[in-house]
Amino acid sequence: MAKPTIQRGSTGQLVKDAQQALVDRGYWIGTAGVDGKFGNHTFRGVIDYQSDRSEGEHWAFSFPLEVDGVVGPQTWGRLLPDTIKQGDKGAGVRLAQWILKDAGLPNWDPGLVDGDFGPNTTRAVTNFQIDNGITPANGEVGPETWLWLWG
Repeated sequence: MAKPTIQRGSTGQLVKDAQQALVDRGYWIGTAGVDGKFGNHTFRGVIDYQSDRSEGEHWAFSFPLEVDGVVGPQTWGRLLPDTIKQGDKGAGVRLAQWILKDAGLPNWDPGLVDGDFGPNTTRAVTNFQIDNGITPANGEVGPETWLWLWG
């Protein structure tokens, strides 16, 4: 289910979720920290996050973000992506494949970046999890693995 769009002036748990995801990825959201209030500092954190993943930037991969300071479907898809596993298809799978391939390590290479989570992607994710001490090393890309990948 898609998360509602949040922006300056929004409050509540979704804002806290976005703030925590930004903090977990090293983005500054102000001295108040995770407070559930989408103010100017959270806006700046979102802008910085989106800028690092915008068209032409290294972290854009195949899933560039518009830099608008709004956490809508595209930004949610990068900031707090859904869990993906073998058999899944789509943009989230393609993103994970690009990030793994970009590492340049043969045991993390998922093969063709095609958005289809097959056995090669499962093997690459499992190796990534083992190498980074992520448990369980189950070949699924859930919240902890996404955080390690820095989607």
